[in-house]
Amino acid sequence: MTRLSSTNRVGILRGGRFPLFSVVGIRVYAHYSWFLVALLIAGTLALGWFPTVLPNRSLAQYVILGVLTAFFFFASVLIHELAHSVVAATNGIPVRRITLFLFGGIAEITREPSDPRTELKIAIAGPATSAVLAIGFWIAVYVTGLGGGRPAPQVAFLYLAVANTFLLAFNLLPGLPLDGGRMLRAIIWRATGDITRATYSASLAGKAIAGLLILGGLIAILTGRGVITGLWFIFIALFLRQGADASYRQVLARTRLTGTPLGDVMSTNVVTVSPSITLTELVETYFLAHHFICYPVVQNGRPIGTVSVKDIGRVAPDALKTTRVADVMTPLSPDTVLAPDDDIATAMARMASTGRGRFPVVEDGRLAGIVTRRDIMDHIRVRANSSHQ
Repeated sequence: MTRLSSTNRVGILRGGRFPLFSVVGIRVYAHYSWFLVALLIAGTLALGWFPTVLPNRSLAQYVILGVLTAFFFFASVLIHELAHSVVAATNGIPVRRITLFLFGGIAEITREPSDPRTELKIAIAGPATSAVLAIGFWIAVYVTGLGGGRPAPQVAFLYLAVANTFLLAFNLLPGLPLDGGRMLRAIIWRATGDITRATYSASLAGKAIAGLLILGGLIAILTGRGVITGLWFIFIALFLRQGADASYRQVLARTRLTGTPLGDVMSTNVVTVSPSITLTELVETYFLAHHFICYPVVQNGRPIGTVSVKDIGRVAPDALKTTRVADVMTPLSPDTVLAPDDDIATAMARMASTGRGRFPVVEDGRLAGIVTRRDIMDHIRVRANSSHQ
Protein backbone atom coordinates (compact mmCIF):
# COMPACT_ATOMS: atom_id res chain seq x y z
CA MET A 1 0.00 0.00 0.00
CA THR A 2 2.65 2.47 0.97
CA ARG A 3 6.28 3.11 1.76
CA LEU A 4 7.84 4.71 4.81
CA SER A 5 11.35 5.47 5.95
CA SER A 6 12.22 3.25 8.89
CA THR A 7 13.43 6.30 10.82
CA ASN A 8 9.84 7.40 11.34
CA ARG A 9 7.32 4.60 11.19
CA VAL A 10 3.59 4.90 11.54
CA GLY A 11 2.68 4.21 15.15
CA ILE A 12 0.47 1.20 14.44
CA LEU A 13 3.53 -0.81 13.38
CA ARG A 14 5.61 -0.24 16.51
CA GLY A 15 5.99 -3.70 17.97
CA GLY A 16 3.86 -6.79 17.38
CA ARG A 17 5.74 -8.07 14.32
CA PHE A 18 6.24 -11.75 13.51
CA PRO A 19 8.87 -12.92 10.99
CA LEU A 20 7.50 -14.95 8.07
CA PHE A 21 10.18 -15.49 5.41
CA SER A 22 12.67 -13.72 3.15
CA VAL A 23 12.18 -12.84 -0.52
CA VAL A 24 15.09 -11.61 -2.69
CA GLY A 25 16.99 -10.92 0.52
CA ILE A 26 14.21 -8.84 2.12
CA ARG A 27 12.67 -9.98 5.38
CA VAL A 28 8.87 -10.18 5.38
CA TYR A 29 6.98 -9.73 8.64
CA ALA A 30 3.33 -9.90 9.65
CA HIS A 31 1.94 -7.45 12.17
CA TYR A 32 -0.55 -9.01 14.58
CA SER A 33 -3.32 -6.95 12.96
CA TRP A 34 -2.66 -8.78 9.67
CA PHE A 35 -3.76 -12.10 11.16
CA LEU A 36 -7.10 -10.51 12.09
CA VAL A 37 -7.76 -9.08 8.64
CA ALA A 38 -6.54 -12.30 6.95
CA LEU A 39 -9.04 -14.31 8.98
CA LEU A 40 -11.75 -11.74 8.24
CA ILE A 41 -11.18 -11.79 4.47
CA ALA A 42 -10.94 -15.58 4.27
CA GLY A 43 -14.09 -15.94 6.39
CA THR A 44 -16.02 -13.35 4.38
CA LEU A 45 -15.10 -15.09 1.14
CA ALA A 46 -15.94 -18.57 2.46
CA LEU A 47 -19.23 -17.64 4.15
CA GLY A 48 -20.39 -14.71 2.03
CA TRP A 49 -18.88 -14.22 -1.42
CA PHE A 50 -18.60 -17.80 -2.67
CA PRO A 51 -21.95 -19.10 -1.32
CA THR A 52 -23.64 -16.12 -3.03
CA VAL A 53 -22.06 -16.50 -6.47
CA LEU A 54 -21.50 -20.27 -6.32
CA PRO A 55 -24.58 -21.84 -4.66
CA ASN A 56 -25.04 -25.50 -3.83
CA ARG A 57 -21.44 -26.26 -2.89
CA SER A 58 -20.21 -27.85 0.32
CA LEU A 59 -18.88 -25.82 3.24
CA ALA A 60 -15.48 -27.49 2.80
CA GLN A 61 -15.31 -26.26 -0.80
CA TYR A 62 -16.21 -22.72 0.27
CA VAL A 63 -13.54 -22.74 2.99
CA ILE A 64 -10.85 -24.02 0.60
CA LEU A 65 -11.79 -21.42 -2.01
CA GLY A 66 -11.86 -18.68 0.61
CA VAL A 67 -8.43 -19.54 2.02
CA LEU A 68 -6.82 -19.90 -1.41
CA THR A 69 -8.29 -16.64 -2.70
CA ALA A 70 -7.24 -14.77 0.45
CA PHE A 71 -3.74 -16.21 0.04
CA PHE A 72 -3.44 -14.90 -3.52
CA PHE A 73 -4.87 -11.54 -2.47
CA PHE A 74 -2.15 -11.06 0.15
CA ALA A 75 0.42 -12.41 -2.29
CA SER A 76 -0.64 -9.57 -4.59
CA VAL A 77 -0.12 -7.05 -1.79
CA LEU A 78 3.31 -8.51 -1.07
CA ILE A 79 4.31 -8.42 -4.74
CA HIS A 80 3.26 -4.75 -4.84
CA GLU A 81 5.56 -3.95 -1.90
CA LEU A 82 8.36 -6.08 -3.33
CA ALA A 83 8.23 -3.99 -6.49
CA HIS A 84 8.84 -0.84 -4.43
CA SER A 85 11.61 -2.59 -2.53
CA VAL A 86 13.47 -3.98 -5.53
CA VAL A 87 13.46 -0.62 -7.32
CA ALA A 88 14.61 1.12 -4.13
CA ALA A 89 17.45 -1.39 -3.66
CA THR A 90 18.58 -1.06 -7.27
CA ASN A 91 18.80 2.69 -6.70
CA GLY A 92 21.06 2.31 -3.69
CA ILE A 93 18.38 2.53 -0.98
CA PRO A 94 18.35 -0.62 1.18
CA VAL A 95 15.00 -1.91 2.41
CA ARG A 96 14.92 -2.93 6.04
CA ARG A 97 11.75 -5.02 5.93
CA ILE A 98 8.26 -5.44 4.50
CA THR A 99 5.42 -5.68 6.98
CA LEU A 100 1.93 -6.96 6.19
CA PHE A 101 -0.63 -5.35 8.46
CA LEU A 102 -4.26 -4.31 8.86
CA PHE A 103 -4.43 -1.99 5.85
CA GLY A 104 -2.19 -3.89 3.45
CA GLY A 105 1.59 -3.66 3.44
CA ILE A 106 4.46 -1.29 4.17
CA ALA A 107 7.98 -1.39 2.77
CA GLU A 108 10.35 0.27 5.23
CA ILE A 109 13.26 1.90 3.45
CA THR A 110 16.37 3.02 5.33
CA ARG A 111 16.26 6.56 3.93
CA GLU A 112 14.27 8.76 1.60
CA PRO A 113 15.38 9.14 -2.05
CA SER A 114 17.87 11.94 -2.63
CA ASP A 115 16.29 13.18 -5.87
CA PRO A 116 12.80 13.40 -7.40
CA ARG A 117 13.61 11.06 -10.28
CA THR A 118 14.44 8.19 -7.90
CA GLU A 119 11.38 9.01 -5.80
CA LEU A 120 9.15 8.79 -8.87
CA LYS A 121 10.64 5.48 -10.03
CA ILE A 122 10.15 3.85 -6.63
CA ALA A 123 6.62 5.24 -6.28
CA ILE A 124 5.51 4.07 -9.73
CA ALA A 125 6.82 0.52 -9.27
CA GLY A 126 4.02 -0.58 -6.93
CA PRO A 127 1.01 0.65 -8.95
CA ALA A 128 2.60 -0.60 -12.17
CA THR A 129 2.89 -4.04 -10.65
CA SER A 130 -0.70 -3.93 -9.39
CA ALA A 131 -1.82 -2.95 -12.88
CA VAL A 132 -0.05 -5.98 -14.38
CA LEU A 133 -1.62 -8.25 -11.75
CA ALA A 134 -5.09 -6.79 -12.33
CA ILE A 135 -4.80 -7.26 -16.10
CA GLY A 136 -3.56 -10.81 -15.60
CA PHE A 137 -6.49 -11.69 -13.34
CA TRP A 138 -9.02 -10.11 -15.74
CA ILE A 139 -7.56 -12.22 -18.53
CA ALA A 140 -7.85 -15.28 -16.28
CA VAL A 141 -11.53 -14.42 -15.67
CA TYR A 142 -12.13 -14.36 -19.42
CA VAL A 143 -10.18 -17.55 -20.15
CA THR A 144 -11.79 -19.62 -17.37
CA GLY A 145 -15.24 -18.54 -18.58
CA LEU A 146 -14.79 -19.68 -22.17
CA GLY A 147 -16.30 -23.09 -21.44
CA GLY A 148 -19.58 -21.55 -20.27
CA GLY A 149 -21.17 -21.54 -16.84
CA ARG A 150 -19.42 -20.04 -13.82
CA PRO A 151 -16.61 -22.33 -12.62
CA ALA A 152 -15.07 -21.77 -9.21
CA PRO A 153 -11.69 -20.59 -10.56
CA GLN A 154 -13.43 -17.85 -12.56
CA VAL A 155 -15.17 -16.55 -9.44
CA ALA A 156 -11.89 -16.54 -7.51
CA PHE A 157 -10.11 -14.75 -10.34
CA LEU A 158 -12.95 -12.22 -10.51
CA TYR A 159 -12.49 -11.33 -6.86
CA LEU A 160 -8.72 -10.99 -7.32
CA ALA A 161 -9.16 -8.88 -10.46
CA VAL A 162 -11.57 -6.50 -8.72
CA ALA A 163 -9.39 -6.36 -5.59
CA ASN A 164 -6.21 -5.52 -7.51
CA THR A 165 -8.04 -2.95 -9.60
CA PHE A 166 -9.31 -1.30 -6.42
CA LEU A 167 -5.83 -1.39 -4.84
CA LEU A 168 -4.41 0.20 -7.98
CA ALA A 169 -7.00 2.99 -8.00
CA PHE A 170 -6.72 3.64 -4.25
CA ASN A 171 -2.92 3.76 -4.26
CA LEU A 172 -2.95 6.25 -7.13
CA LEU A 173 -4.87 8.80 -5.05
CA PRO A 174 -2.57 11.86 -4.97
CA GLY A 175 -1.85 12.19 -1.27
CA LEU A 176 0.82 10.97 1.14
CA PRO A 177 1.55 8.33 2.26
CA LEU A 178 -0.03 6.62 -0.78
CA ASP A 179 1.96 5.94 -3.92
CA GLY A 180 0.04 8.62 -5.77
CA GLY A 181 1.13 11.06 -3.07
CA ARG A 182 4.75 10.01 -3.59
CA MET A 183 4.33 10.68 -7.31
CA LEU A 184 2.79 14.08 -6.59
CA ARG A 185 5.67 14.91 -4.24
CA ALA A 186 8.23 13.89 -6.87
CA ILE A 187 6.56 16.11 -9.49
CA ILE A 188 6.39 19.15 -7.17
CA TRP A 189 9.92 18.48 -5.93
CA ARG A 190 11.24 18.42 -9.48
CA ALA A 191 9.36 21.61 -10.37
CA THR A 192 10.37 23.60 -7.27
CA GLY A 193 13.60 21.94 -6.17
CA ASP A 194 12.26 22.05 -2.60
CA ILE A 195 11.52 18.67 -1.01
CA THR A 196 10.09 20.27 2.14
CA ARG A 197 7.55 22.27 0.15
CA ALA A 198 6.73 19.25 -2.02
CA THR A 199 6.21 17.03 1.03
CA TYR A 200 4.02 19.64 2.71
CA SER A 201 1.79 19.92 -0.38
CA ALA A 202 1.51 16.14 -0.79
CA SER A 203 0.78 15.67 2.92
CA LEU A 204 -1.99 18.29 2.75
CA ALA A 205 -3.48 16.36 -0.17
CA GLY A 206 -3.27 13.17 1.92
CA LYS A 207 -5.11 14.84 4.79
CA ALA A 208 -7.78 16.07 2.37
CA ILE A 209 -8.30 12.53 1.09
CA ALA A 210 -8.50 11.32 4.69
CA GLY A 211 -11.13 13.97 5.39
CA LEU A 212 -13.24 12.82 2.44
CA LEU A 213 -12.99 9.21 3.62
CA ILE A 214 -14.11 10.21 7.11
CA LEU A 215 -17.04 12.13 5.62
CA GLY A 216 -18.00 9.15 3.47
CA GLY A 217 -17.73 6.84 6.45
CA LEU A 218 -19.95 9.04 8.60
CA ILE A 219 -22.56 9.30 5.85
CA ALA A 220 -22.57 5.50 5.46
CA ILE A 221 -23.03 5.03 9.22
CA LEU A 222 -25.69 7.72 9.73
CA THR A 223 -27.77 6.66 6.73
CA GLY A 224 -27.57 2.98 7.69
CA ARG A 225 -26.10 2.02 4.33
CA GLY A 226 -23.15 0.19 5.86
CA VAL A 227 -21.92 0.60 9.41
CA ILE A 228 -18.98 -1.76 8.94
CA THR A 229 -17.97 -0.09 5.67
CA GLY A 230 -18.26 3.34 7.28
CA LEU A 231 -16.08 2.36 10.22
CA TRP A 232 -13.54 0.82 7.84
CA PHE A 233 -13.37 4.09 5.87
CA ILE A 234 -12.76 6.03 9.08
CA PHE A 235 -10.00 3.68 10.25
CA ILE A 236 -8.25 3.92 6.88
CA ALA A 237 -8.61 7.71 6.96
CA LEU A 238 -6.99 7.94 10.39
CA PHE A 239 -4.10 5.81 9.21
CA LEU A 240 -3.63 7.98 6.11
CA ARG A 241 -3.69 11.17 8.16
CA GLN A 242 -1.13 9.79 10.58
CA GLY A 243 1.08 8.67 7.68
CA ALA A 244 0.84 12.08 6.00
CA ASP A 245 1.86 13.83 9.23
CA ALA A 246 4.73 11.38 9.79
CA SER A 247 6.06 11.90 6.26
CA TYR A 248 6.14 15.68 6.64
CA ARG A 249 7.65 15.62 10.14
CA GLN A 250 10.38 13.28 8.95
CA VAL A 251 11.41 15.49 6.04
CA LEU A 252 11.17 18.61 8.20
CA ALA A 253 13.38 17.08 10.88
CA ARG A 254 15.90 15.89 8.30
CA THR A 255 16.05 19.35 6.72
CA ARG A 256 16.51 21.11 10.03
CA LEU A 257 19.13 18.67 11.30
CA THR A 258 21.20 18.52 8.13
CA GLY A 259 24.36 20.44 8.86
CA THR A 260 24.20 20.08 12.65
CA PRO A 261 27.49 18.31 13.48
CA LEU A 262 27.61 15.36 15.84
CA GLY A 263 30.19 17.23 17.86
CA ASP A 264 27.31 19.33 19.18
CA VAL A 265 25.29 16.37 20.49
CA MET A 266 27.67 13.49 21.22
CA SER A 267 28.67 12.40 24.71
CA THR A 268 32.37 12.97 25.37
CA ASN A 269 32.61 11.42 28.84
CA VAL A 270 32.89 7.88 27.49
CA VAL A 271 33.55 4.74 29.51
CA THR A 272 35.80 2.40 27.52
CA VAL A 273 37.00 -1.16 28.08
CA SER A 274 40.19 -3.02 27.31
CA PRO A 275 40.15 -5.97 24.89
CA SER A 276 42.23 -8.03 27.31
CA ILE A 277 39.78 -8.23 30.25
CA THR A 278 37.58 -11.28 30.71
CA LEU A 279 33.83 -11.21 30.25
CA THR A 280 33.38 -11.81 33.97
CA GLU A 281 35.37 -8.64 34.67
CA LEU A 282 33.39 -6.83 32.00
CA VAL A 283 30.07 -7.75 33.59
CA GLU A 284 31.11 -7.00 37.17
CA THR A 285 33.17 -3.85 36.57
CA TYR A 286 31.26 -2.26 33.71
CA PHE A 287 27.78 -3.59 32.99
CA LEU A 288 26.73 -3.85 36.63
CA ALA A 289 28.45 -0.60 37.61
CA HIS A 290 27.56 1.76 34.75
CA HIS A 291 24.42 0.12 33.31
CA PHE A 292 25.25 0.86 29.66
CA ILE A 293 24.34 -1.84 27.15
CA CYS A 294 27.37 -1.33 24.91
CA TYR A 295 30.95 -0.12 25.39
CA PRO A 296 33.68 0.93 22.97
CA VAL A 297 36.79 -1.25 23.11
CA VAL A 298 40.01 0.79 23.14
CA GLN A 299 43.59 -0.45 22.80
CA ASN A 300 46.61 1.86 23.09
CA GLY A 301 44.30 4.86 22.88
CA ARG A 302 42.63 3.76 19.66
CA PRO A 303 39.10 2.32 19.34
CA ILE A 304 39.07 -1.15 17.80
CA GLY A 305 35.53 -2.38 18.39
CA THR A 306 32.43 -2.48 20.55
CA VAL A 307 31.15 -5.04 23.03
CA SER A 308 27.51 -5.35 24.06
CA VAL A 309 25.18 -7.41 26.18
CA LYS A 310 24.27 -9.42 23.07
CA ASP A 311 27.94 -10.33 22.55
CA ILE A 312 28.14 -11.71 26.08
CA GLY A 313 24.86 -13.60 25.61
CA ARG A 314 26.46 -15.73 22.90
CA VAL A 315 28.99 -17.16 25.37
CA ALA A 316 28.25 -20.09 27.67
CA PRO A 317 28.10 -19.03 31.37
CA ASP A 318 30.94 -21.38 32.36
CA ALA A 319 33.22 -19.78 29.74
CA LEU A 320 32.84 -16.17 30.91
CA LYS A 321 35.90 -16.36 33.17
CA THR A 322 38.20 -17.49 30.37
CA THR A 323 36.75 -15.58 27.39
CA ARG A 324 38.18 -12.12 26.75
CA VAL A 325 36.52 -9.08 25.26
CA ALA A 326 38.71 -9.35 22.16
CA ASP A 327 37.18 -12.78 21.46
CA VAL A 328 33.56 -11.56 21.24
CA MET A 329 33.70 -7.85 20.36
CA THR A 330 32.41 -6.46 17.07
CA PRO A 331 35.36 -4.89 15.20
CA LEU A 332 34.92 -1.34 13.97
CA SER A 333 34.32 -0.75 10.28
CA PRO A 334 33.47 2.31 8.16
CA ASP A 335 29.77 1.50 8.64
CA THR A 336 29.99 1.33 12.43
CA VAL A 337 31.75 4.64 13.16
CA LEU A 338 30.94 8.30 12.61
CA ALA A 339 33.02 11.47 12.60
CA PRO A 340 32.45 14.68 14.63
CA ASP A 341 31.83 16.59 11.38
CA ASP A 342 29.09 14.19 10.24
CA ASP A 343 25.68 15.75 10.74
CA ILE A 344 22.72 14.43 12.70
CA ALA A 345 20.82 13.49 9.55
CA THR A 346 23.71 11.20 8.54
CA ALA A 347 23.69 9.57 11.98
CA MET A 348 19.93 8.99 11.86
CA ALA A 349 20.18 7.41 8.42
CA ARG A 350 23.04 5.18 9.59
CA MET A 351 21.10 4.10 12.67
CA ALA A 352 18.10 3.24 10.52
CA SER A 353 20.10 1.27 7.96
CA THR A 354 22.11 -0.76 10.49
CA GLY A 355 19.60 -1.09 13.33
CA ARG A 356 22.23 0.21 15.78
CA GLY A 357 21.26 2.73 18.45
CA ARG A 358 24.75 4.06 19.26
CA PHE A 359 27.94 4.79 17.33
CA PRO A 360 31.50 5.62 18.34
CA VAL A 361 32.57 9.02 17.03
CA VAL A 362 36.18 8.79 15.85
CA GLU A 363 38.54 11.60 14.85
CA ASP A 364 42.09 11.01 13.61
CA GLY A 365 41.94 7.44 14.85
CA ARG A 366 41.01 8.49 18.39
CA LEU A 367 37.70 8.12 20.18
CA ALA A 368 36.10 11.56 20.34
CA GLY A 369 32.80 10.48 21.85
CA ILE A 370 29.66 8.38 21.55
CA VAL A 371 26.41 9.40 19.87
CA THR A 372 23.21 7.54 20.71
CA ARG A 373 19.65 7.68 19.47
CA ARG A 374 18.72 9.19 22.81
CA ASP A 375 21.30 11.97 22.36
CA ILE A 376 19.72 12.86 19.03
CA MET A 377 16.16 12.71 20.34
CA ASP A 378 17.09 14.93 23.30
CA HIS A 379 18.64 17.44 20.90
CA ILE A 380 15.55 17.41 18.69
CA ARG A 381 13.29 18.01 21.71
CA VAL A 382 15.44 20.92 22.92
CA ARG A 383 15.34 22.53 19.48
CA ALA A 384 11.60 21.99 19.20
CA ASN A 385 10.98 23.54 22.63
CA SER A 386 13.22 26.52 21.93
CA SER A 387 11.51 27.17 18.61
CA HIS A 388 8.13 27.42 20.35
CA GLN A 389 9.26 29.90 22.99
